[in-house]
Amino acid sequence: MRIIDSMKSIQTIVSTILLLVLWIASGNAVWQHTQSKTPAWLQHIGGDFTLQSADGIVSLADFRGKKVLLYFGYTHCPDACPLAMSVIANVLKSSNKDDVVGILISLDPRRDSPDLLKKYTAFFHPNIVGLTGNAANIQRIADNWRVAYHVPVAPADNTYTVDHSTFIYLINEQGKPIALVDEKTSLKKIQGFLRMR
Repeated sequence: MRIIDSMKSIQTIVSTILLLVLWIASGNAVWQHTQSKTPAWLQHIGGDFTLQSADGIVSLADFRGKKVLLYFGYTHCPDACPLAMSVIANVLKSSNKDDVVGILISLDPRRDSPDLLKKYTAFFHPNIVGLTGNAANIQRIADNWRVAYHVPVAPADNTYTVDHSTFIYLINEQGKPIALVDEKTSLKKIQGFLRMR
């Protein structure tokens, strides 16, 4: 079991490195390209999804006409997730509340119930929606969005961590990803990306 976990951890690291290389290679080009064109590689990831919130079923398609900041993480995350949630909250605070929404998809459905996710996201901003589902559906969605992550198969206790990539996906009004940012990206730069069509 440990060998399998180790192999999955290596796959997670490799996938994250590859995505990071693509992001770095294209990021400056996107910003310098009149903020109007999404890089080709980013046009081939993503897709609609349907998951459970504390208030019912939610799909990405429900937010057509709005810009979305999408993050994959979990409520027990000690560092990266709170930072990312704070970035998303700052963007929402600086935007028209009817134009932008945040979504957190849990990579840890074993511990993250819809109610727990609602309490967690509300701490940061009321316009962030927490979503979960069964492990197979989460895996399919994560694969579509090229999210690298690893959940321990048989953790020793309930204090385990989930290794995962930490990108925030910026999504336009048509539900298409237009840029990747992270918790170190400035508010001004994120706002610039969100002006892209």
